[in-house]
Amino acid sequence: MPGDPFRSWTFVPFGTLDGDPEVRPAFHMFVASKAPWWEIRDGLPAHDAFAPGIDAQPNADIPPRDPPGTPRGSCLCGAVAFRIEAEPIVARSCHCRRCRKARGAAHATNMLVAIDGLRFTRGESELASYKIPEAKFYTQVFCRICGSKAPRVDAGRGFAIVPMGSLDDDPGIRPSEHIWVGSKAPWHEISDELPRFDEGPPP
Repeated sequence: MPGDPFRSWTFVPFGTLDGDPEVRPAFHMFVASKAPWWEIRDGLPAHDAFAPGIDAQPNADIPPRDPPGTPRGSCLCGAVAFRIEAEPIVARSCHCRRCRKARGAAHATNMLVAIDGLRFTRGESELASYKIPEAKFYTQVFCRICGSKAPRVDAGRGFAIVPMGSLDDDPGIRPSEHIWVGSKAPWHEISDELPRFDEGPPP
């Protein structure tokens, strides 16, 4: 449309890059909608909506369709929804190349919960998955309509992996460590004091 400042731009998810783009994040936007479990500590400017100079109207957040209760989660389009009905086991941020590619971001932040602590309330039939053929465990589960990441049940290990970005409510747990930091994106600086492991977590 006339006057659209983004008309000639191409948006590239940083996590999909293989090398160093030699540019760094300059600010945070929409922090008014920030996940309650995530704390911004990097000192960059933080804006409740669009940053100054971006002449666009923000859209209102879509509220969860399920009633309040145990922590809820859902996909972007709302076709898939779930609840967390047990205490989470652990939450951690993974910086491996696979997670960066799958999320299009600096890292994935996932929470583990016992299998019987995860209950889908809507749209389980809309879930699709992709497993990297050579990977022992790595599988992405997502809504086949909007592509949002969704929880994956790992029956062999007895837990479900929940992408924390898919949560609509505060799960009451916070990330406790960074793993695969040896594969970290060169443009991302970890700004917290949590334990860091070059590869997976210790046994």
